[in-house]
Amino acid sequence: MLEIVPLEKSPTKAEVKAIIDHLVKTDKISWTKHSKARMNERDIAIPEVINCLQKGVVMDEPYQIHDHGGGYRVTLEKRTAGRHLRVVATLKYTQRILVITAIWV
Repeated sequence: MLEIVPLEKSPTKAEVKAIIDHLVKTDKISWTKHSKARMNERDIAIPEVINCLQKGVVMDEPYQIHDHGGGYRVTLEKRTAGRHLRVVATLKYTQRILVITAIWV
């Protein structure tokens, strides 16, 4: 079984990718109201966001945040449906992914 990196330490991009892969496979994804509204407004489907989470590239080093209960904020990008999709999410201390927003770039 994949060992999850303790979130007391700031995870590297590679560690974030491994954590996200595990959490997506175990269906540990939550959505903010904002993310659902923006996805609807921007015509972004849930499978496109999940695909970005699974196969996207982590763009920046994750950083600790305190809103929405805290965790590590991460931005991923993936070319999908002929466009670039950017997904902003938080790796929660509760071992879930919280999708904050998604946008075509």
